[in-house]
Amino acid sequence: MTSSAAAPPNDSLPPRLLRYVVTVIAATVPVAVGAALTVVAHPPAKDTLVGVLVFAVAALAAEFKPVPLDEHGARKVSLAFVFLLAAQILFGWQYAVIAALTATAIVEYAERGPSLRGAFNTSAYALSAFASALPAFLLGWDGGTIGSGDAGKLTVLAFAGGAAYVATNVALVAVAVALASGVPLRQAPRDYLRHPGPAFLIMAFISALAVSQWKVDPPLELFLAGPLFALALYLRSSYRTVLAVRDAETDALTALGNHRSFQIDLRRELEAADGEDGLMSLALIDLDSFKDINDRFGHPVGDSVLRLVASVLREQCGEGRAYRIGGEEFAALLPAHTSWEADTVFDRIHAQLAGTEFPTGEPVTVSVGLAVFPEHGRDRETLYDVADAALYWAKNHGKNRSCIYTPSVVRSYTPAELAETAERQARLRAAEGLIRVVDAKDTYAGAHSQTVSRLAEGIARTMGLDIEVVEQVRLAGLLHDLGKIAIPDRILQKPGKLDPDELRVMREHPVLGARLLEGLGVSPVDRWILHHHEWWDGSGYPLGLAGEEIPLGSRIILVADAFDAMTSDRCYRAAGTASAAIAELRKRCWTQFDARIVAALERLQSEEPDIADVRQAG
Repeated sequence: MTSSAAAPPNDSLPPRLLRYVVTVIAATVPVAVGAALTVVAHPPAKDTLVGVLVFAVAALAAEFKPVPLDEHGARKVSLAFVFLLAAQILFGWQYAVIAALTATAIVEYAERGPSLRGAFNTSAYALSAFASALPAFLLGWDGGTIGSGDAGKLTVLAFAGGAAYVATNVALVAVAVALASGVPLRQAPRDYLRHPGPAFLIMAFISALAVSQWKVDPPLELFLAGPLFALALYLRSSYRTVLAVRDAETDALTALGNHRSFQIDLRRELEAADGEDGLMSLALIDLDSFKDINDRFGHPVGDSVLRLVASVLREQCGEGRAYRIGGEEFAALLPAHTSWEADTVFDRIHAQLAGTEFPTGEPVTVSVGLAVFPEHGRDRETLYDVADAALYWAKNHGKNRSCIYTPSVVRSYTPAELAETAERQARLRAAEGLIRVVDAKDTYAGAHSQTVSRLAEGIARTMGLDIEVVEQVRLAGLLHDLGKIAIPDRILQKPGKLDPDELRVMREHPVLGARLLEGLGVSPVDRWILHHHEWWDGSGYPLGLAGEEIPLGSRIILVADAFDAMTSDRCYRAAGTASAAIAELRKRCWTQFDARIVAALERLQSEEPDIADVRQAG
C-alpha cells in the first residue's frame, strides 16, 4: 500500500542497510520462482488469463499515479493495492505475486532505471502480495471457488488479506527507513500507518466489491471507476489538508517549525516524556546583535543569516526539532537529552557557527538557555520561563554561550522587571544608534567606537577578567564617545589643533556621555566613560584622578582608544602601523597609560592581529 517513495533513499547504503536490502531481495527469489512454477504447472484458463491481465494492467496504471500522503511527498499510497488484493483472492497468490513484480518493476525502471532501490521496492510489493494470501491458507478458503453470494467470506478474505499485505509492506519499508535514518524502529511503523489508515479501510471495501462484481459479471468492474475516483479525490483532499497544516505550522523564511508548531510539539513531547518517566531538554536560542546586522547590512542579508543559522540548528538538533519562534528567536526540543547532552549539542552548534561563512563577513553567534523536564519544571509554562531566564543570563554575561538553568545562579524575573529591562535595552540601543552618528561626524575613517569596543573587550579577556566585566568593558568601549553627540561639528571635524576654548568644550564629552547614561542601570559603565580620559600620572580629565584611583575599565578604554587613534586614517594624516602604535604606548606607560594594560594589548595583537579589522567591516 505504501509506495516506493518510502523505500531507501539511494544506492549508497550503509553496510547494515545494504545487508537488509539484499536479504529482502533474496527472500523474494523463491517466492517469485514458486509463483512462476505454479503457473507453469497449472496453466490458466483463457478467462483467468484475461482477468489476471485486466487486474495487472489496472495495478500498473495505479502504480504510475500514487497519491502523496505527507507534506514532503515521502509517503504515498497506491490504488494498485485494490487490484493486487482482488487478483490474489480471485485467481490465486501466484498471479498476485507476478502482477506485483511486473507492475512495480516497470514503474521503477521507467522512473529510475536499474537500481537497488527499485529492486527492493519490487521485492516488497511481491512479498506483500504473497502475504495477503496467508489468511486464505490458514482458513482453508479458496477465493476463486467461493460463490458471489457468499459476501461474508469474500469480505473476510479482503480485510484479512489486506491487513496482511499492509503489515508486511509497512514492516519491510519501516525497517529499511529505520536503518537508513536512525529513527527508532518502534516509531517508524507508526509514521507509515498514521496517514493511510482510513484509505486502507476504504480500499479493502473496494477490493471486496471488485471480487464480488467479477464473480457476478466481469464487465461490472467498470462501475468501480466511481468509487476509485471518489477515493482518489478523498486522498488528494487529505493531502491538500496536510499541506495546509504544514504551511500553517512552518516558518516561510527558514522552513523550520513556527511558534504554533513549537507549542504543539512542546506539549506533545512533555506528555510523552511524562508518560514514559523520561527526559526532555528545551533550548531557547537568540541571535546576538541581530538588529545590528539588519541595520548595517540590510534585511536581505539578515534573512540570509537567519536561514544559515536555521540550517545549522536543523543539522545538529535533527529534522523537526528546531523552530523559529520570533524574529531572531529560535527554540529546540531534545527528547531524552540530559542537560549535559543538550549542552554538548549546543557546543557543536557554537563551533559550527564559528566556522560558517556568513554574508556579513563576520562571525554570527547565538546565546542559549537550557532547561530540562522534569528537573527544572513539570509543565510548559514553568519550563519555558526557566529556559528564558537561563537565556537572559547568557545574553547578559558575554553572549555567544549556553546556560543551563541553575536556581542558585539564574534568577527568574517578574513581568515588571522584564519590562524595566526591555526599556533599558531600548534606551541602550538608542544610545548605540547615536554612536553611529558620532562616528560619522568625527574625523576617524570607519567605525571608531566599534573598534574601540572590540579592542577593549579583547584586552579585558586577555587580562583574565570575569565574563560579566568583559561584557561591561565591551559596552563601555562602544559608548565611550557618546557625549560627542553634543559637541559642535566645527570642533569635531577641525583638521588642525584646537584652541583653548574648543579644547575645553571637547573635554566635556566624558561628562556629557556619563549623564546620558544616568538612570539606565548600566553601572559601572557610566563611571568608566566619565573617567576614560584620566591619565596614570593625574594629568588627565575631568577630575585629574591618578594611578589606581582611575577605574580599571576607564584605563582599558584609554589604551584601546589611543591605539585606534594611532592606527586609523584621519582627515589630516594617514594611519600608523600597529607596531609603531604599540611602541608609542610603551613610551607613555606609567605617565599616560597603565603598563599592564599596554602589555595585555600587545599580547592580544600577537594572538589576534586582525582584532581591529572591524573598521573595514564598518
